[in-house]
Amino acid sequence: MKLLLNESPLLVLPTLAVKLGLNEAIVLQQLHFRLLQSPLKYDGFTWYHHTYTKWREQFPFWSEKTISRAFLSLERKGIIVSSQAYNAMKVNKTKWYRIDYDVLSRILERQIDLPTETDCEEQTEQFEFNEESKMADSVKKERNKEKQQNTNLEIMTEIIHYLNNKAYKEFRINNQATKRLINARLQEGYTVEDFKKVIDVKVSQWLNNKEMRSYLRPSTLFSPTNFENYLNEARDMKPSPVKRTIQPIVLDYNAGEEDE
Repeated sequence: MKLLLNESPLLVLPTLAVKLGLNEAIVLQQLHFRLLQSPLKYDGFTWYHHTYTKWREQFPFWSEKTISRAFLSLERKGIIVSSQAYNAMKVNKTKWYRIDYDVLSRILERQIDLPTETDCEEQTEQFEFNEESKMADSVKKERNKEKQQNTNLEIMTEIIHYLNNKAYKEFRINNQATKRLINARLQEGYTVEDFKKVIDVKVSQWLNNKEMRSYLRPSTLFSPTNFENYLNEARDMKPSPVKRTIQPIVLDYNAGEEDE
């Protein structure tokens, strides 16, 4: 008999179970109990936040999938209102919950028609499908972002190595200011060849100038205004004309005329 006395019971009202379903009634009653003790007040409502993993500690006899279905069913009916707007960080996906007691009251008084169980299941499945699609898109975006970052790192490495070789410098690849400058120019549509042209034109002008050679650095070369100006300088420079070497005519006086 101790087993029936040592734990706090989960209450369920028969009326709620009939109207909403057994699982939904248990979840709603538990959320109501938690809201009565919650200090979280936002926008004129009391909220309670939990992840499905944390909810499972209160409902150890259910899987997270079953718990999520019960919550989503109540959300679809408008009885539970959820939000992630109050999380301190956007990456935190913990849901905040409150109960719309007006909607619940109308449901219990039969003033509105409840969606059928089939409708709720279809809506829940569609919602879960949408959530899975969003998650897949998010994963895809993260992979693309990681791929782009790796690509940019290769490009930055090539640019900095080129500058170091041309200007006899030892700039580091992982300098954050340098990375920001190069990334900003890449996002503006400039190419690796554009960077090399800028480096080439300023090296040709400044490398042998004691006063100017110190400006052969990323902060000068790759700044927004300077970069565009230097690139235009490089484009305006006309290649030196190719000098033609005139070969002297060599006369062979030992050669005679051919016999007729």
